[in-house]
Amino acid sequence: MSLALYDRLRAAERKAGGPADAVVVAGAGSSRPGGNDGTLAAVRRLGLLLPVPVTAAYCSSSTPTPAEAVARPHALGFRRVAVATHLLAPGRFTRALAALPDTWAVSEPIADHARVARLVAARYAGAGGRSSAGSVGLRAAA
Repeated sequence: MSLALYDRLRAAERKAGGPADAVVVAGAGSSRPGGNDGTLAAVRRLGLLLPVPVTAAYCSSSTPTPAEAVARPHALGFRRVAVATHLLAPGRFTRALAALPDTWAVSEPIADHARVARLVAARYAGAGGRSSAGSVGLRAAA
């Protein structure tokens, strides 16, 4: 999923006119223990792929908020701050991210990315075609 996030970020940067000089990975957010581990893993993986600072933000239940996370690199002198949307589908959170001020680029959600579709299909096949998401093990891929 990190490569899907990377692809979406790069597409948003191309549309904006060039690469970002800092990136905020915005996940849904959770108040339960371990609930933000997927977003934190995405930050680490994306940080290995990009030559710029990468930090986390959460749309709900955790801090920093996306607005706070975008403001921090700006305060340090970064001008092209992009948001990598670590969300599956469009909705309230993606609309809020798209409306953030002072962002260079905001990527699209990743659910319809080919890499995610292949992952879901492989997990489904590996589970013997069972239809329950819990039996497919999708959480482990996040």
